[in-house]
Amino acid sequence: MRKRDLEIKITIESILKNSSSGQHLKNYFAELPDTRIRRAISILSNSNVYPGKTTISDDDLSFILYMFSDIKFMKQESFRAFVDAVNILSFTEHQKILLINSIKNNIEILCDTCTFELDTLLENLFEPKELFQYLEVLAEKRSRHVLQVVSGILRYKDFRNYPPIA
Repeated sequence: MRKRDLEIKITIESILKNSSSGQHLKNYFAELPDTRIRRAISILSNSNVYPGKTTISDDDLSFILYMFSDIKFMKQESFRAFVDAVNILSFTEHQKILLINSIKNNIEILCDTCTFELDTLLENLFEPKELFQYLEVLAEKRSRHVLQVVSGILRYKDFRNYPPIA
């Protein structure tokens, strides 16, 4: 690991050990130079570093929502690793609603950046009926990347109990 990467890893690990780690991570990522964002996301998303747990506090969620609301993070190639790391978390119903809203606000960017990671996250957040209804809405966008996500989910998810998309 390069010296800069090691510095990022040590900083992130120390932040995660503190209380209010979500707020501290937001501050850290807000101050990162653009040249280090990609590596910081990749290091943060490493399963040995983050998120070494399956449930999160609302403070930790605030950081995740921050990441899902800023285009400079979502456009990073390493953001798919972050989405993959978020996929192992269990969210409360309230947390799911907040995260779903954030994802919906940026769905086209996320579809452009992520593939099966986003598919899995959507399946984890939505109830099957709501996911099916949301996929119908997404299909109307007719964006190539959005349609790829929709077709990927429809290909592997069992929606036999729901009417076909018209």
